[in-house]
Amino acid sequence: MARTRGRVIIVLVTLLLVVPACGNAKQTSGTDAAKNVKLPTDGGQQNRAVHKEISGVPGVTSTEIAYGVVGTKQNNPLGTCLLDCYLQGINAYFAYRNSQGGIYGRKLVVGSVTDDQLGNNQAAALAITSGNKVFGAFEAGLLQQGWGDLNAAGVPTYMWGIDGQSAANRDALFPSTVIGCPDCTRRVVPYAAQLAHAHHAGVLGYSTSQNSQVCADSTAASFKLYAKDTGVDMAFLKDDLPYGLANGIGPEITAMKKAGVDFIATCFDLNAMKTLAQELKRQGMTNVTLYHPNTYNQAFVKAAGDLFEGNYVDVQFRPFEAATNTALTAFKTWMDKAHATYTELAMVGWINATLAYQGLLAAGPTFDRTKVIAATNHLTNFTADGLIATVDWSKAHTPYTQAARGTIKDLECGTFVKVVNGQFQEVGNKDKPWLCWPNSDLKWSTPVPTNFN
Repeated sequence: MARTRGRVIIVLVTLLLVVPACGNAKQTSGTDAAKNVKLPTDGGQQNRAVHKEISGVPGVTSTEIAYGVVGTKQNNPLGTCLLDCYLQGINAYFAYRNSQGGIYGRKLVVGSVTDDQLGNNQAAALAITSGNKVFGAFEAGLLQQGWGDLNAAGVPTYMWGIDGQSAANRDALFPSTVIGCPDCTRRVVPYAAQLAHAHHAGVLGYSTSQNSQVCADSTAASFKLYAKDTGVDMAFLKDDLPYGLANGIGPEITAMKKAGVDFIATCFDLNAMKTLAQELKRQGMTNVTLYHPNTYNQAFVKAAGDLFEGNYVDVQFRPFEAATNTALTAFKTWMDKAHATYTELAMVGWINATLAYQGLLAAGPTFDRTKVIAATNHLTNFTADGLIATVDWSKAHTPYTQAARGTIKDLECGTFVKVVNGQFQEVGNKDKPWLCWPNSDLKWSTPVPTNFN
């Protein structure tokens, strides 16, 4: 187990991206049938209560639609709540919809829960594809060996969007974070540096993954592109650090101190961010603001005392600290009913479950796996009821490049919070928490505060 654990730890750097990765995974045959399915005419809210008998559809009975949940609990190297918290979000959403009568006269239920123990994700996926006991799958594993098998079998699968390469060009896979453009410049991090009144930026990434290096390099490119506009130049880049900062980060901090760095953006996990912050404090660099890609964890930040004070933390959905809307209110209400804590993974589970429900609703009361996949891929304005920026699932499976951005109609949006007295606070407009720029025009501009319905 020790050798396996060491090998898979290296792969985990796919988590450490400020923006979702993409890749060139080939489309497999399991979803070919969905491409030729005629869209149903009986889908939609008006037919939600219509019950029709269905036979031969895995996981579907006259009273239930069952899903399998797979995630990492044992051997989780991050030390954070993954499978359990993810499951809480799914269960909360199912309870919410079941309280309204479910869908098509059936309740949404979790039929199986599997801890993939970090290295057994493919075995868990194959158990789903061969068992025919669940309709679809939810995935919150740290490694994605089984994603291709689920896609090939035509199982509608909703997952924590941490590995764009494994999800790209696979039409049955629906990650919570949209596959985008890993090497594209972004304005949100330079904008955060501008808000921090910084002047010299440093960027850090890992050597053990091309994804992490691309993340660091694209962030550095963003600072360079917008330096004249923001007043923040690119002063230090190190994209080849060992995973987890096993050798410390003292020399790099010393070099950044000499370069006058006062803002650091990384492609690190939350534990490495703590190591970084501790070394900054040890070397007396108390004027540095950090931008965290993976530290939206209130318990972790609170336990760190003042270590992260004044830092910015990236959030992949409508922050808990933003003004509430119908969906955020429902999330908090049903999480409270379950006596569960609001966490990032719980919200990811809720968002994934929302898409599963909306796909069913679009497929109509005589649904099956193929119809749900096809119907979901025709949802062009999915926002999880205002919890995420708009996703056009007819296009979202296909990554794009910096050169092609002018043809992309989606907005470039981001949202982040600030650590104040150990608590997260929304940055900017609480009613419109997203900061958005046009993809078609890469010039610097003031972001437009945006709310998605």
